[in-house]
Amino acid sequence: MRSKTLPGEIASLQAEIGAAQRRLADPGLYARDRKAFDAASAALAAAQARLAAAEDKWLELEILREEIGG
Repeated sequence: MRSKTLPGEIASLQAEIGAAQRRLADPGLYARDRKAFDAASAALAAAQARLAAAEDKWLELEILREEIGG
């Protein structure tokens, strides 16, 4: 789920990260389903990377807004 706005995208990524973290918090997941554990780990890392990029973009836009605003 992707929003058309950067704040919406950030919120969506935060929710995705939370869901992956909750899944990985299951102490028996690794023993029960290694593939699901690996998939959740990969999804978490990917979402964290996308969130970092979106936050960097947000910061860049905020700096530009401040420069333009005086």
